[in-house]
Amino acid sequence: MKITNQKYKNLNLANEESRGENLIIDFIISSFFGLLVAYLTFESYKVAFLMYLFVRFLYYFGFELALGRTPGKYQTQTKVVTSSGNPPTIIQLLIRTLSRFISILSGVSDDERAIHDSFSNTYVIKDIELRKIEIKQPLILVFNQTILGFLIFYIVNENKIETLEMVALAFLCIAFISGLIFGIKKITASTSPKLPSAALKEQSVKPLD
Repeated sequence: MKITNQKYKNLNLANEESRGENLIIDFIISSFFGLLVAYLTFESYKVAFLMYLFVRFLYYFGFELALGRTPGKYQTQTKVVTSSGNPPTIIQLLIRTLSRFISILSGVSDDERAIHDSFSNTYVIKDIELRKIEIKQPLILVFNQTILGFLIFYIVNENKIETLEMVALAFLCIAFISGLIFGIKKITASTSPKLPSAALKEQSVKPLD
């Protein structure tokens, strides 16, 4: 998928980077809940897989129906609209959500929209006036911490620790600590007071003695 904003000039389409962030964030969150529900209601692997898909369907359909945006789109300040800029209909969102599961092929497409965009005749646009919620860094921290916890639990309950397990544990510890440091820096930077542009200009231009 290649976004040039030449084909749909009346819409400010979200670029590939924003769409990629949406994909990663929403996939992780929806998969987490899908796997959790599949585990809690496990009867067979076939039923578990169908339950996983059903939860992910509800995730995308519910958020886009109620808010026009999934959590990933709150990170990137994007939303789903029709060609006229209005919210999609329920039928459009049903088609969009169902076709999303085959939309991975959009990565090799030259169209300006993903497959589930085209099938449902919807668009994902960028709007900097939309409320932004920083979710990517907290999500990475929670993900790393969860995997780290599961691995520690597994190793503690094993009588023999393999070399590969120790390497994986060390790697996850490093990833968690790095993510924590980076997250703290991001929070500190976002909360530090910023001077208005006029004040910055006054500071940069000093009279000569």
